[in-house]
Amino acid sequence: MNSKWIPTVCYQCKAECAILARVEDGVLREIRGNPRARGKACVKGMAGVSLEYSPDRLTRPLKRVGKRGEGKFEPCSWEEALHAITRKLMELRDRGEAHKLTASFFPHSITDPKWRFLDAYGGFINTALPHCDSAKIVACIKTMGGVPNHHIPPNFASVPKGGVIILAGRHAMGCLDDAAVPRDILNARDRGAILVVVDPIFTADAAKADWWIPIRPSGDTALFIGMTHHIVMNGLYDKTFVENWIREGDFDKFRDYLADKTPEAMSEICDVPAKDIVKLAEMCASAPSVGVDSFKGIMLGQALDFGHAWTNFLAVTGNIDNPGGQPLPDVTPLSPVLPAPAGPSLGDMGWHRTGPDKDKFGKYSFIMEPTWYEAQAIKNGDLKVLVTAECNPALTEMGQEEWRKAVTMLDAKGQYQLEMLVSYEIMLSETTRYADYVLPDKSYFERWELLYMPWWYNFGHGIALRQPVVDAPGECRHSNEVFIELGKRLCPEYFAFKDDLEYYDIQLEGLGLSVDKLQAMGGLWSPGTIGFRKYERDGFGTPSKKVHLYWEDLEDVHQALPRVGLAPEYKADTGEFPFILISYRTIFHQGSGQWTHNNPQLRDPVGGLMENPLLINTATAKKLGIEDGAVVTLRSRTGRIKVRAKCTERIRPDCLGLHHGFGATVGRVAVLGEGVSDNVLIPDSGMTLDWQDLVGGESHVSTRVTVER
Repeated sequence: MNSKWIPTVCYQCKAECAILARVEDGVLREIRGNPRARGKACVKGMAGVSLEYSPDRLTRPLKRVGKRGEGKFEPCSWEEALHAITRKLMELRDRGEAHKLTASFFPHSITDPKWRFLDAYGGFINTALPHCDSAKIVACIKTMGGVPNHHIPPNFASVPKGGVIILAGRHAMGCLDDAAVPRDILNARDRGAILVVVDPIFTADAAKADWWIPIRPSGDTALFIGMTHHIVMNGLYDKTFVENWIREGDFDKFRDYLADKTPEAMSEICDVPAKDIVKLAEMCASAPSVGVDSFKGIMLGQALDFGHAWTNFLAVTGNIDNPGGQPLPDVTPLSPVLPAPAGPSLGDMGWHRTGPDKDKFGKYSFIMEPTWYEAQAIKNGDLKVLVTAECNPALTEMGQEEWRKAVTMLDAKGQYQLEMLVSYEIMLSETTRYADYVLPDKSYFERWELLYMPWWYNFGHGIALRQPVVDAPGECRHSNEVFIELGKRLCPEYFAFKDDLEYYDIQLEGLGLSVDKLQAMGGLWSPGTIGFRKYERDGFGTPSKKVHLYWEDLEDVHQALPRVGLAPEYKADTGEFPFILISYRTIFHQGSGQWTHNNPQLRDPVGGLMENPLLINTATAKKLGIEDGAVVTLRSRTGRIKVRAKCTERIRPDCLGLHHGFGATVGRVAVLGEGVSDNVLIPDSGMTLDWQDLVGGESHVSTRVTVER
């Protein structure tokens, strides 16, 4: 028997942890965390073996033969599919509409070959980022500068004794985090750190916390501004940092703004007692470090204001790029692959800037298309070709039914308004049912990828190499290979390299490496340190080289400083819809992708999660006459679902909780488990622009609902 452990990188979720795969005679048998990269793998990662050998794997290209949505296909050759896609893209470009191509995927590096193709051709990328924490990214860029920060939590391994960790809606014990995060948080607590969880739901994180604060949804901004008021007005701020590293004049403006934002006033908004706001403020002011991380908190309406409040709070307390505070990551110095395509201007040609709502998006400042506007862009005629890879928008989009309607809309000539939809997946999904071509992808155990992003929790990665550990079935090709082939056909001057491996070799030259050398090193390269207070060397990445508390470019939209009120969607129709629906996540599922919902280990009724019952506070259920386990109707302005009730004390009485990402109807495992989609209840984001934080580009994931027996 030939058995060996091969280092590679997981992709059961966006955390992309470094793992070891045990292969026996060409068959994947076991997954473990890589000890050279913090040595952890979660239950999702270890269940990757079941994913690899799923009987639902796609093995050859498919071509639609029925109407979109019917899911009727026939096999076709790769050349037939590539010829059709190339012809459509040539036609789109010839009529001056290359910008109406969008590929929706999660980029595994900031020079992902798919992204390079889009830049060269003239199209755009979008991802689920604007659903998650683009507001956090924009806030970090505006306040501190630097690279776009995605999932960059505090370096929990560096939190000192007495340091404070605040998880504001972050489900670190069961979400899309590096598998080492829960261990590092608990180790920090063992060293004497204090864990505070701010969340309407008593999560697994709250169960491990020193203090659970059941905040009102959308009250995060008020909470942090109330704390900052107490710190600033009582002289508890970091005077050295403020004097040396905050732009001249900003602190005075911020202090004047804070004057009436007392803990008592903010308590009325966030429903956290004023004495607790003061207590947490003083705890943070006296702590050697404070680290804040959020996920759900930055998706609950007016999220850019929360990101602004949070970064300003960290600035005045001096908790930027310090041990236990907010890191400022560096980008790995790889060599450019020349010539480098510049790409089209998002501000001029993006679908949010060419349609009827362009003026509303005038201050939009992120680096990708706002994913949640996708359905509206199709209706507007500003999106003509959509390629989805490793994503499932027919189930993940807010107001998913509107997305499904949009991709089946016909124009005046009876042709689809969206002229081509290509889905790239390892197995059929809700989205593939609407696709014109379905292309069989390689799994993350079967492909090469050079991973370097500044958002990994594990800063020691620097660079990670995903490499094949087993052969792909049938005719599967990785999406990077196919986009490189499309590049050679449509933009050959930017794709003169042979293949993906040569592309990575050119990039690695900047480090004196190659794919072969990196592979021989165990697939990991690291600078050996993350570094602290790097701003003391070069300043911050802002125009002034200092922290900007005040955003003068947003004065005319009243966001130069954070708005503290609740988001408008929480104030609408309170009589008919008295509850706020909160979505949450667990360790068993990464969202709405087929990777976890069609995995028998993760949907097992004993060791996994088969359904997503509605969490309802016990007192609320008693008042409404709802018994534990009863099937109830959950209704919003735009949809209704039937779901089993689970009575619990672990949620605020004015909230209802539903696990995000369920409702899959495609796949032999998915259809066996119960579960409903929360997105049925959420209004289509493109139709509710008054509820969107257009500057930050995020979409709400909670909405007002009522529950009926």
